[in-house]
Amino acid sequence: MEHYPVTIYFNPPGFHCDYKTAARLASVSVHFIHQCEHAELITCQMMMHGRRGLCFADVQKLKLIRHLHEDMGVPLETLDFLLLYRKRIKAMAREIEEMKRYIRMTERMHKAEIQSLSGRSGEETDVDEISK
Repeated sequence: MEHYPVTIYFNPPGFHCDYKTAARLASVSVHFIHQCEHAELITCQMMMHGRRGLCFADVQKLKLIRHLHEDMGVPLETLDFLLLYRKRIKAMAREIEEMKRYIRMTERMHKAEIQSLSGRSGEETDVDEISK
């Protein structure tokens, strides 16, 4: 059984680290970072002191890339395709949740409207039975 270190999550907007630190955080080699950069899986940025580095989100992405490549055997060349569709699936899941919230809200509004209309007409109507 593999043991993974406990990770404390934080994402400061200006956090960038050099390749060596990023490699240590993501449990990869600096050479692997260069391979991922060459395959355009991550984007390295120029830091204040003139060296290239990675932001925290790219370090997290590098961990995922390492897992997919080394643990699951996915070739680096196909990871961009896989990561793109992973991102699209997450976006679709968020949209589905938003639609479900909208449907629940609309349903509550319609039930309230039915109750107010049935109260005006003097009838006692069970809203749950109407919606069935």
